[in-house]
Formats: sequence, C-alpha cells, structure tokens
Amino acid sequence: MNLGKIKIFSILVLLTAMFLLNFSCSLLKFGKDEAVKDTSLLEPGMVLIPGTKFNMGSPYKKNEGPIHSVNIDTFFLDKKEVSVYEFTRFCKATRRKMPVQPTWADDDHPVVNVTWNDARDYAKWSRKRLPTEAEWEYASRSTEAHFVYSGKSKNIYQRSFGNIADESFLTVKLRFPIKEGYDDGYIHSAPGGSYPENVFGVSDLEGNVLEWCADWFQEDYYAMSERKNPQGPQKGNYKIIRGGSWNRAGAYLRSTYRTWYPPACAFEFLGFRCAKDYDPSNY
Repeated sequence: MNLGKIKIFSILVLLTAMFLLNFSCSLLKFGKDEAVKDTSLLEPGMVLIPGTKFNMGSPYKKNEGPIHSVNIDTFFLDKKEVSVYEFTRFCKATRRKMPVQPTWADDDHPVVNVTWNDARDYAKWSRKRLPTEAEWEYASRSTEAHFVYSGKSKNIYQRSFGNIADESFLTVKLRFPIKEGYDDGYIHSAPGGSYPENVFGVSDLEGNVLEWCADWFQEDYYAMSERKNPQGPQKGNYKIIRGGSWNRAGAYLRSTYRTWYPPACAFEFLGFRCAKDYDPSNY
C-alpha cells in the first residue's frame, strides 16, 4: 500500500471513529425537556424518560392534591401498552392460563382482563416493573406542568386523537358520557400505537385502556408523599390505575386523574405497560 492510500485509509478510520463516538454520545446525552428519541439500541420498545423535578397533582379533585414537588430519576417506559401477542408469549413460557380476550382484540391490541398480579408477574418475567404513579403522570404530562391531558393543554383537547368514548360508542351503549362530535375510528380498543405519540414518544397514555401502576392507593397520600421517587403507601386495599380508555371521556382523561381498583379486578378496559430503571453503566 503506497503512502497516499495509507493516508486516505487513516482518515477514513478516524472519521468513522468520530462518527461512532458522536452517535453513542447522542444516545445518552439529553436535557431536562427532551427524551432520547431513538432508544432501539438501549431497550427495544421503550423510550428513555429523563429524570426531573415536576409539580405533581392538580386542584381539580381532592385526591389529586395537594400539588407537590416530586423528583424522579431517569427511567424507561414502554412506548405502547403490553399487547395480546406479548402476553400470550408470557403465558406460554410460564405455563399459565391466558386470560380470555374480547372478540375485537387482535394480537396487536392491548391485553386486557389482567389483574394487578398478572401485570406484575409479566413485568418481572420481562425483567421490567410496573411504573410508579409519579412516573406515569410525568410521562403523560410530557414535560409541561400546564398540560392537563397527555401532551396537550386543556384548550386544545378537542383536537385529541386518543381512543376514548366517542360517538361510535353509543352504538353499543346508549346514554353514556362521551366526547360529542368526536370519532376515533374504534368502538372498543385499538391496536397499540394507532394514534400520535406524545413528546416523549409514548402512545395511548390518554386512552385505549386503563393502566395498572405499582402503587397502593391512599386518599391523602399526596400530603405525605416522599419528594424523591415516591413509591406510594406501603400497604392498602386498592392499586392505582392511570390513564383513559375506550369507554371513558371528559375528566377521566386528565393526566392527573386517579383511579383505583382491588388488585384482583380484571376488566375489558384495563391493561398495563411496563417501566424499567435506567443504569448508565449498563449502556
């Protein structure tokens, strides 16, 4: 190899090394208001939510207050709700009975009719966990404290594209509270990720199905909540559920709205998504 070719080869090697270094840094470097957009090299199917301090809660309902400052660490969150296909794989691998799914739910729809224990067991099997209530709310708010709905302020809610109780829902249930003048294209659940993602790249936080969280529910917990990575009360009778669903509209869709059910409950409008701790030394 002559001197000219050696120089060209050396330059190409140097440029390649610089590109790879910058690319790697770009995956791990993010600011307060920006999640890593492409986490496919980190945790497939999940997005990285940057740790931050935010004001949790709202003045709209007693159990959503008092508004309090919370610090959460960076964490991963599933882009979509766990699907029928994914949960079927889990059941086959662990030799457990698959919950009966509605007739409308194909493999790419969110799995439903799962108890809190079912959701927890799936999360452990997939080396993940259920998100805390604080993590869920922050991911839904999409970095903005004034966002009442998932990535949207109240005055632009009517342009929402989530899967909620709409005009079509009245074809199966008359005289039900719906969002009038709105049609999301599905009477029941929709395939995961059918609607626009929020700022963090997460889908269906506003609708599709309700989602189990890790925390126990306590009416006045916010008044005594830990200020860093709150985990909820140590015990209780009900587990926290967050988000909207295909059979809910109005106030139910607020990012701050809190619902709770006994952990043994299972419904056709209740599913979950997973979270995972972020340890920079692993990536």
